[in-house]
This record gives sequence, C-alpha cells and structure tokens, in this order.
Amino acid sequence: MTRLSLDAIKIISTIKSTGSFSMAAEALHKTPSAISYRVSSIESKLCVKLFHRNGPMITLTDEGEFLLQEGGWILNAVCDLERRVKNIPKMDSHIRIALDKFFPMETMAQDIRDYINHSPDANISVQREALNGTWDALKNNRADLIVAIGQIPDSVQAKTLMLGKLEFVLCVSPSHPFAAQKKAISKNQRLNDIVVVIADSSHELPKRSTGILPWQRQLVVCDVESKLTLLKRGIGHGFLPPSLVEKELSRGELVAVPVDTQKGDEMIWLAWHPASKGNGFNWWHERLTRKTDVFSLMGREVVREGGYPWCNP
Repeated sequence: MTRLSLDAIKIISTIKSTGSFSMAAEALHKTPSAISYRVSSIESKLCVKLFHRNGPMITLTDEGEFLLQEGGWILNAVCDLERRVKNIPKMDSHIRIALDKFFPMETMAQDIRDYINHSPDANISVQREALNGTWDALKNNRADLIVAIGQIPDSVQAKTLMLGKLEFVLCVSPSHPFAAQKKAISKNQRLNDIVVVIADSSHELPKRSTGILPWQRQLVVCDVESKLTLLKRGIGHGFLPPSLVEKELSRGELVAVPVDTQKGDEMIWLAWHPASKGNGFNWWHERLTRKTDVFSLMGREVVREGGYPWCNP
C-alpha cells in the first residue's frame, strides 16, 4: 500500500493555495484539527517535513515543493480522466468539433450538410475557439475533433494530421497612416500604434497571442469579424491571412503593407484523442482528412508524444 494518496496531494496543494490550515479546512469542508492531523500523518508516513510552521504562517519545505511539483500532473491527469468519463458521448453518431476562428464557418458548411444527410438522427456541435482555446477544447474533452493552428501544447495528448499552413500579412485601412508609407513598417511605428488581436479562448492552457510586440498596446476582440470591422474603420493594425481577407483587399477596404518583422506562418492541424472512435468520428475524420488539398499541404499522421505517461498509445 502506498504511503501517498491523491487525497493527500490535494490537501497539501489546497494548504499551499489558501495559505493556512484553517482556510484549507474551509475549502475542503473539514475541521482545522482534521487537516492538521492529516498533514502530520502524511509527514510521519513519508518521514519528511512538508511545511514550515510559524504560528498561523505556513510555508512549504523543499520536500513539500518537490512533492507538489511532481504530484501536480497526477492530480491533473485524474481530473482529466474524470472529465472524459463523464462526457463520453451517449450516441455513436454524436460529434463535437472545435474550429479555430481563423477559419470561416463556410469552410465546413457543405460537410455539415452532407453529414446531416448521411446521419439523419445525428447530433452535431461546432464550437468556435481561438488559438490555444481549440487545443484546450480537445484536452478537456469538450471536442472530439479539432481544426487548430499553431504549436501543439506539450500537455495535449492527441493524434494529429497536418492540413497546411496559414500565412499572414499586416493589414490596415486605406485611411491608416501605414497605408501611405512605401517602405516597410518598423517595430517602433507598430509600437506607437495599437494592434488589434483576437483573444485566446483557452480555459486552462497558457494563453498565447499572435503578431504582438512586447509592451505593445492591444485592442482585444473575440473574433475575426470584429477585428475586420475595426481595421476597416481605420482603427489600429493587425495580421491576417491574405486568403481570409481576399475580398476586402480586392475591394480596397483593407491594404496589406510591408513590415520589417513579418509574423511567422501558423501550421494547421486536424487533431483528435487517440481513444476517439464511433461512426460519427470516423465519418468526420475521413472527411476532414480530405481537406489537406484545400490547405495546399499533403497531410501526414503522427502521434503527439505528450500528455500523461499512461495515455501514450
């Protein structure tokens, strides 16, 4: 029998986050004496001291910090497993897809129509996420399949298929001062202007941003449509895929301007959990796999070596 349990790790983690035994007891719906006894019992079993006690002030020892550092991923793994168990689709034809906001819904409209015709009783949900929010939806079992962009976060366990890449150009309104400049826009010029960005919708994964300089003023919006509206009105500047704003550029509503520091390309991924299965999943996996030609890159399936040790296929 192990000397350390998940409950013990949770108690120690709660004490650290609340700062005292009494606050931890309140958070865990226990008495302070029960928490104190439990900690003493854990320390006795492990033969280490986990906390420095200085009156009401509680701080972790080096051993306590090490325990939480190594045990934190175990707690996260168990929570992740609980979420997955609770959210197993009850209908084989049910499918949940998360689509990054850089891809218009039109990208999948015909596929959705075809799936409804193929499975008249099917339930389907298509949620829009941004940046790491799409990966977060897969990690936390809010989606069965995702179309995401950017680097795959280390903690996400998934199978992936590269669909292509997104290139970006700096866009402004014709009325914006950048539009009249013939030479490349410098970093200092960008720092003196506000950049319009789409907010990362991640719940738990680290949020990230694209095309932002350190200390730059930001105007944060929730989707591409809002970003386009502001840029066309001459408010700030922002990076966008030229394929996404082809109409706006051809109509002269937006102008693509040269920049001395170009934003890098973003890779496009189709991703799913290795354990995903079912008729609905199989149909969508096959359909979205065929979209590799749409994104101008042949796909290659790889297994993402990440996540928790026992989850690796």
